Amino acid sequence: MIHILLVDDEPDLLDMEKRILEQKYGFSTVTAESGEKALEIFYNQPVDAIISDYSMPMMDGITLLKKIREVDNTIPFILFTIREKEDIAIEAMNHGANFYVQKENLPQVVFAELANDVKKAVGLYRAEKNLKIQRDLALAIASARSLDETLHICKQAIFDVSGMEGIAIYLYEEKKLIPAIINSSFEHYTRKPVQSEIQQTLYSVIHQKNPVFRDEEDIRAATPILFESGEICSDIFITMTHHGRIIGVVHIFSSHRKTSYALSQKRFIIDIIIQVSGYISDRLAEEALRTSENRMKNMIRNLPGMVYQGHADEERTMEFVSEAVLKLTGYYPKDIIHNAVRSWGSFVSPKDRVRIHETITRAVSKNVRFRLTYRITTRDDKHRWVLEQGAGTFDNNGNLVGIEGIIMDITRQKALDDQVRMFHNRLKTLFMLMPAGCLVFRSDRTIMNTVLVDLNSSAEKIEQKNKTELIGTTFLELFKKSDPELQEAFAGILEDKKSRTLQRCGIIYPGGKQYFDIFLSSSPVGYERTDLEIFFLYNDITSRVLAEQQIITSLGEKELLLKEVHHRVKNNLQIISGILKLQSMKIQDPQAQDIIQECRNQVYSMASIHELLYNSKNIGKIRMEEYINKLVDHFKQEYGGASARIKLLVTVDPDIVLDIERCIPCGLILNELITNAVKYAFKPETEGEIGISFTQDSSSFHMQVSDNGLGLPKEFDEKKSKSLGMELTSSLTQQLKGRLEIVSGKGTTFTIVFPKMEEDRIKV
Repeated sequence: MIHILLVDDEPDLLDMEKRILEQKYGFSTVTAESGEKALEIFYNQPVDAIISDYSMPMMDGITLLKKIREVDNTIPFILFTIREKEDIAIEAMNHGANFYVQKENLPQVVFAELANDVKKAVGLYRAEKNLKIQRDLALAIASARSLDETLHICKQAIFDVSGMEGIAIYLYEEKKLIPAIINSSFEHYTRKPVQSEIQQTLYSVIHQKNPVFRDEEDIRAATPILFESGEICSDIFITMTHHGRIIGVVHIFSSHRKTSYALSQKRFIIDIIIQVSGYISDRLAEEALRTSENRMKNMIRNLPGMVYQGHADEERTMEFVSEAVLKLTGYYPKDIIHNAVRSWGSFVSPKDRVRIHETITRAVSKNVRFRLTYRITTRDDKHRWVLEQGAGTFDNNGNLVGIEGIIMDITRQKALDDQVRMFHNRLKTLFMLMPAGCLVFRSDRTIMNTVLVDLNSSAEKIEQKNKTELIGTTFLELFKKSDPELQEAFAGILEDKKSRTLQRCGIIYPGGKQYFDIFLSSSPVGYERTDLEIFFLYNDITSRVLAEQQIITSLGEKELLLKEVHHRVKNNLQIISGILKLQSMKIQDPQAQDIIQECRNQVYSMASIHELLYNSKNIGKIRMEEYINKLVDHFKQEYGGASARIKLLVTVDPDIVLDIERCIPCGLILNELITNAVKYAFKPETEGEIGISFTQDSSSFHMQVSDNGLGLPKEFDEKKSKSLGMELTSSLTQQLKGRLEIVSGKGTTFTIVFPKMEEDRIKV
């Protein structure tokens, strides 16, 4: 539809011209009764052509033409006047009028000529305008830097060609239409109900692959919501394609009513959409390429090594190396590319160069990947181990173009691998050379499915079979003749995975029963770590067990013999005591009888020791509590009269145990001190108490005999005393490496303190 601006100062004539042009020729017109009004309309709304009368007050047609041309020198301008003056026509044409039409002819002829001139002028105007739009579009696109900027430029070009008020561009990505740009003054256009209807139409247009030009009647019939909510009275849907690929759909719409679209206008709009589709497709491809390149750069930047493209020559000439080369070698990429400063081959250790070249050449010739480890020397003369993986690249004809791959620094990994290998070899050596047998079982945690998977040399000697014969044997087959505790322990470790130790466990072999100290340990293995690996360490102690049994038997025999000796010594001492008693019965001298009685007491003290040793479980030790109580009981029997008036009070630490070498001196000392206290500490027929105690501290023993009797004479000096009892007591104290302390006052206290030996710290 062509939009015409009619200018005439005669209202009736203006109204007639408007009706004829609209009703008969289908033009859309806007009218102005003066030049000033025409300029105002021209400045504020688009028109395709201007038809103006010549003779008008204030501003004639030529003046209006001049002012129009100051703003736009291409819009069609037709002078429509009754004056037939050649000079006016010439002046009009000189100032840029397209046609000059006279009103004097028949109306049907005049308006037919006028309509024809308008169509010719507008057609040419639109063609030139579209060419300019396309040219400006191409120039603007060339300077566009982003997809958004490209879309906005394309949107404006479509606006300029179509002359409509709203436009929406939808991009087709992964079979979905995504709004890329919507420029509309219709406030309801973006609402969900309206968009839902539009989306259906868009997919329909894509399916049909043909442009859709709709007027008000079409819109009311197909999508009434656009008219009711959006007040859209005409619109156009055109699919954007490029090289047969769907790019998206353009929706152009307007509130102006149209009854038809001129073929030339359709062609102009379709042409600009085709051009726009190409620009948007190229921009999408550029954006995708840029995104891909950025992603690739990020991937290369984040790879744990240097990515390269190069050649398989001896110098390893590089066409491209990533920035990681700086960290790897100390050189920038520009220093390595095309061997500008150094070739990659110069970094490689001379010992590895020939091997590397041969390996790469062989792999490329077979079109397979290669994998190499070798040494390089960096810029600061440091040596590094690298791992290189790559392959050849070929053109469409199968000709070798070059090689590409990645080179990674594995120096630290290489050192760790060497350490692991060293530790593995060390552990393997220790495993094979350890004196104890070691079996390794693999189990699904059931004893029935526990199988031997490895063993060391010592285990082969114990089992008297080689490794190949034993591997694969089950635990139950290997130890079916063992003590029950072994199978119980093995079943237990399968259940709770806790380590166990067995001592003197017996296992029956063809050569007889052998004894072992066994240690069991477990570790989870397998992908899901549900299986167990059981370590079975066993040390053959058969010879030690047999030797211990022999020693125990021998010790039993010796103990029996010693007991017999003690028994005979005790009997002999008792015989001596009996003889002394018989002799005392024949002697009338009381002093002699006392001497014999003291001798009998001393003999008894020694005989009691041998009796206790004979009855003791530990034949070398005597509990002092039992021994002292036995001595006191003996005194009570021997001194029957005295024991009735003198109380003997005993306090002995029950934990004190002494050997025979110290027990005999202690017994003799107690015998002397108790005897002296009974005989001399109290007046005749008087009562008293004698205390006997044997205690200990952390370093010494304390043996004490005290009484509450008369006490010692003031002039008494144990060092000058010629008493046999005191001499014996002093001598025996020295034998114990102790010291004698005497306190006399109201009664007398004798204390013997002697040191402990190391064995006294062990309880019996």
